[in-house]
Amino acid sequence: MKRSRILILVLAVIIIMTAISCDLISSTVESMFDGGFVLPPEIASNTIDFTITGVGTGLRGYDNFPSITLFVTPKNPADDMVIPNLVEADFFDVIDDNGEARPIEVTPRGAVTTSNKMADIVFVIDTTGSMGGYLSTMVTKAQDFADTLSGSDIDYRIGYVTFGDDIRKSVHERLAPTSNVDTFKTEIGYLTAYGGADGPENQIDAIDYARAGTGETTSNPAGSFQNDLSFLYRDAAIRMFILITDIDYHIPGETYSDVLGYYSTGVSNTVTQEIAKLNSSGSVCYVVAPSYYEDDYVSLATNTGGTFYDIGSDFAGIIDDIGEEITTRGDYMITFMTNDFSPSKVHTLRLAVHTSLGDAQAVTTYTSPSVVNYDRAMEIYERGLQE
Repeated sequence: MKRSRILILVLAVIIIMTAISCDLISSTVESMFDGGFVLPPEIASNTIDFTITGVGTGLRGYDNFPSITLFVTPKNPADDMVIPNLVEADFFDVIDDNGEARPIEVTPRGAVTTSNKMADIVFVIDTTGSMGGYLSTMVTKAQDFADTLSGSDIDYRIGYVTFGDDIRKSVHERLAPTSNVDTFKTEIGYLTAYGGADGPENQIDAIDYARAGTGETTSNPAGSFQNDLSFLYRDAAIRMFILITDIDYHIPGETYSDVLGYYSTGVSNTVTQEIAKLNSSGSVCYVVAPSYYEDDYVSLATNTGGTFYDIGSDFAGIIDDIGEEITTRGDYMITFMTNDFSPSKVHTLRLAVHTSLGDAQAVTTYTSPSVVNYDRAMEIYERGLQE
């Protein structure tokens, strides 16, 4: 009898401890999902549509490296509508291949305001002679594009750069991003097609010229758009470049290149290098070019979060499509912190989302800045972890 009572007591203790343990596990899981650090499980297959539409290291006012900002769109596959009301606890990430998840902030759909829905947009336009058949249409659609932006809730600035074998810097051939639609429409209306007719042009260095920071004095023989016209891209804005051309591009090391007539060192940047630079600055590149050059340009577009468009198929509607895509970007803006301050490093990031409709994950890459102020990076890192 005594042994039976002891056995009953032991069983009771086990049951009580099990209940307590389950409750602790439950509360621990809840706390981990409630803004804590948690290593997300690999998701076997996506049950909702999930896209990372942009990634960068300077997309918000305080987001300098090592802050990383993502723009993401989770959609219900049943109706292709964005899933509303997701919060920080719904998102998890793996940063820098080190398995750490450090969520800082999620700005949900409906709370994205003009203060954080910002875009600095630059057209990078081939104005050589062969573009004559496209240029008038392109100018008209770019002007319509500006009108579309002015009617949106985006805090925008818009400008343009032109090129042939050289980056063209004469009057009316470039415009620093402006919020004045009338100025943009007037200036771009002056563009004319001339020169060229000699094969590849200087598209990649033209994009680099438009992108290059004020401190990148050796990045490009043409210099820096920001230095030349004394403006700065806004830290809080997504940078978008729209390349429009009808031919392929020069590459570094060409000994026969017509670029040598303008720049003794020739072309500076490969496509791969420029993709890394665009990603490092949080920039997106759209490309409008002939379909038979798609293999040359598709990586430039898709690897920076943009899209390749065939210049020969309804060119008049292409910029309208880009405008619509821009006005719907950033349904959710998510900021994370990396603890890897290595300069010029390509990082892989996996972001998972867990919703009542299903789970999904997406993978993207970004490149850390080529120069990192370690003390400042550590200050930003520590401040981010306290928020």
